[in-house]
Amino acid sequence: MFSLSSSFLIRFLSGLLVLSIFVSFFYSCKKDSKENENEDIVTLLGIGLYARSCVGQNTFPSSGNVGTLTRLQISPTQTSSAINSYNTPHQVYLPQSGVSRKNILSIFYPGTGSSPCEIGAILQQGATRGYHIIGLSYPNNEAVNSVCNQGDAKFDAGCFENLRREVITGADVSPYVSVDASNSIEGRLLSLLQYLVQTRPGEGWEQFVTGNNINWSLVYVGGHSQGSGHAAFHGKIRAVARVSVYSGVSDYSLQFATIPTWMGGAQTAPAGSYYGLIHENDTVANFSGNPNQVTDAWLNQFSMTGSLTNTSVGSPFANSKRLVTSGCNGMGSAALHSCPMINGFQSIWNYISYP
Repeated sequence: MFSLSSSFLIRFLSGLLVLSIFVSFFYSCKKDSKENENEDIVTLLGIGLYARSCVGQNTFPSSGNVGTLTRLQISPTQTSSAINSYNTPHQVYLPQSGVSRKNILSIFYPGTGSSPCEIGAILQQGATRGYHIIGLSYPNNEAVNSVCNQGDAKFDAGCFENLRREVITGADVSPYVSVDASNSIEGRLLSLLQYLVQTRPGEGWEQFVTGNNINWSLVYVGGHSQGSGHAAFHGKIRAVARVSVYSGVSDYSLQFATIPTWMGGAQTAPAGSYYGLIHENDTVANFSGNPNQVTDAWLNQFSMTGSLTNTSVGSPFANSKRLVTSGCNGMGSAALHSCPMINGFQSIWNYISYP
């Protein structure tokens, strides 16, 4: 069911190169040289395939139909003159025609170095379920664990929280990134919604924004890898209706040998709104070397209840909010980290992100 297809490689492996290299630097003793060599080949192949796919769409964005779906590719600078960086296009999908509309906006944040184009499969699945969908382009070129475990930042216990807060809100709180309000996740989302309301009347975008305020109670957020941490943080500070985390949250301080305190802070999202999926052998997300780092944090820091459940049991997955998969076993660490995003997980995405 889960084969190493070119579409899988296209979507994700390039965006994980920096994080994979950083993890392998600290934990290279875990794998023999032959396996590392094979993983390097897979990663490089993924970059080459990606170069022939999403780069073209990101450079020359266009809107049109993808099967029965309507997809809009909108450059961030097209929505606001104040946006001046990270201009790969947002991917926007309308609810599929003929499907009952959920009147919920589902936003997805791609991982480090990845663009919304690369997560098209999970975005399209949401549209077939009746959701308004946005794959958001945002400042994501550096992995949070890489930044906060190097130089002066590694001695700063607030690095993880302040970095994520600045990327998400644009508040000037982190010396390790420089993201203003217009270029932040929330600023870009607001500008995009206002643009859609103005240019696409009658499609339902107006319900998600009132003036300069996003109607968070009608919003789901989700993300993969670095994006999963942003989604999880968003649920701490905004009353979003649902939070979906894939292959994360991986924040971990090597200097202090602990996860950051923000993860255990009070959340603004409703109780029981966090759901997650990770590969059972994901060594990239489990940055500390503890194979249960992420799934323990799900339970203890994010109150994601239920026993750790393998997706092989099928829906309703023991009604757990903590799912693992064995799909992609036998592949390298980068492929396992990306595995929850490949085609074949549609029914699981429905459970986690698109009920």
